[in-house]
Amino acid sequence: MVRNIHIAVLDVDIPARRLYEARGLCSAHFRDILRETAAHLNKTSPALNDSIEITVTPYDIRGGHYPDFHLLRGGATHEQFPVRSPIDAVLITGGAPGVYEMPESPWMQLLEKFIKTMYSYYPEVRLMGTCFGHQLISHALVRIPDDPIRDVYVEKCPLGREVGIYTVQLEDSFIQHFPSALGHLPQGQLRIQMFHGDRVMAVETGQTVTLCDTPPVSLPAPWINIGSTPICPIQGLYNPGRVLTVQGHYEMDAFATQKMCVENAPIMGWKESKLALFLEQVGPDTKERRDDARAFATAVLSFLADLEQ
Repeated sequence: MVRNIHIAVLDVDIPARRLYEARGLCSAHFRDILRETAAHLNKTSPALNDSIEITVTPYDIRGGHYPDFHLLRGGATHEQFPVRSPIDAVLITGGAPGVYEMPESPWMQLLEKFIKTMYSYYPEVRLMGTCFGHQLISHALVRIPDDPIRDVYVEKCPLGREVGIYTVQLEDSFIQHFPSALGHLPQGQLRIQMFHGDRVMAVETGQTVTLCDTPPVSLPAPWINIGSTPICPIQGLYNPGRVLTVQGHYEMDAFATQKMCVENAPIMGWKESKLALFLEQVGPDTKERRDDARAFATAVLSFLADLEQ
């Protein structure tokens, strides 16, 4: 038997021009790595009862193109008007905007409303986000205005950007849900391509955060922080059976991150020395990857296929 997992990928932004010309929109990048990972799992995983097939439908949310709610799995209209391939998951991609720009961004306000509606009324649909998607989901679902216990917010990283391969120290509580995918990583460390200058923070109300601090993360149950780096203490969020986000880019390899660096260097005012430093951190474009993107993609597939523990 074949189990089809239908993912709606909401494209937030357009990749670097040369990356777009070579590989298409971000939705195509996710489609490729998830299909590749599914093919590998189908051959090697004894836990699978059915083979996994991945279907990706892209949506241009800047153009107001969203999945109709009746297409989401568990939609009330399914009993009267069955949907042949309902949407099992929604993934929000990365992009250049900052969540703190929301007051001036109507499209971002609409996307936040969509996230909240989907999470509240469609519990059978899993929600994922990468980079900006991770940050917006954190803002929409974990942040509670006037919360007397904790402050959850998105801000510019005060110690600079993470660009290239960085090592994320994964939380044991997260690894335990995906032992087959992540349990083999040495010391629970995940190497993943990064390209971001913003971060999610969740601290106790009134706590002072200094540049030198990595304050304890304060998340309400059942939310779990997937891991941290020295300058970005929340590298993703996990809500069992519902939500999985990540700050890094498992869908991007060295080729993709190189193209992002070169195109963005003049836009961001990077000097040649800074660009060279970032490209060194990205690493060479070779067949053999130097990161653990496939391990994380396997965790994503396990999340989508309900293989969590």
